Amino acid sequence: MKLQRIMVATKPWERGLPIAANHARQLAQSADAEIEIVGSVYDAAVSAGRARGDAAAHRMQDRTVAAARVALERLAASMRDWRARVTTRIVWGVPPYEAILAAAEDWRADLLVVGTHERGTLHTRLTDTDWQLMRRAGCPLLLVKGAVFSGYRTILAAVDSLQHRDGPHGLDRAVLAASRCVADVFGSTVRELASVEGSAAQAIIDAAHRCADLVVVGVVQRRRSEAAVIGNTAELVAGELPCDVLIVPTPVEQPVVPGVRSQVG
Repeated sequence: MKLQRIMVATKPWERGLPIAANHARQLAQSADAEIEIVGSVYDAAVSAGRARGDAAAHRMQDRTVAAARVALERLAASMRDWRARVTTRIVWGVPPYEAILAAAEDWRADLLVVGTHERGTLHTRLTDTDWQLMRRAGCPLLLVKGAVFSGYRTILAAVDSLQHRDGPHGLDRAVLAASRCVADVFGSTVRELASVEGSAAQAIIDAAHRCADLVVVGVVQRRRSEAAVIGNTAELVAGELPCDVLIVPTPVEQPVVPGVRSQVG
């Protein structure tokens, strides 16, 4: 896992700086990374007018996007005051997760960060946008549960004791690599927890309640074009834990270049 490009996703109903912004800023500054804040806007009537070739609808979409960009720039300015390198992006589209995923892929984000507060509540219940990002993000996804942040003291890396780390997907290796990457940034202690199917979720939840500030768990992707297969373990861990959760997708297999041998060293 790299930490060069960190994307912060805002949801249409969020007001003010996203709760994930502080996490992203501290990660970016410690890792000397860039931040991009992405937001989405959409109006069905305007889109219908554009489809009919209505010039007024085109102008309305441009004004809507411009206004959203101005608002996002105001939020970015407060992060720049902390000397963070921040750009902004507004995407026209619905549902919001589609716009976020498209922006993350286009920018080649190394990490996608999103806050999980439910609209109008103090709960951290996951929304449909959160679930879709978990299933489909091609880069690691950090689910942030609260705005207050001062680093992670202990990181719990959840691995499957039945999976061979040198297998075709290397998902456990990716989970451990992501855990160590974040730990290097914050000087955290990484604890590895191996569990078996059937008891994995509860074992992770119990261990996290005892000591973890961040839990790192993997999800399986069959192919890059397909959604991740979220099992009961990842669903329960992400939904139940009060601490932040880092979701790591299956590493993308590198293409084999003809005539080039791989070396093991």
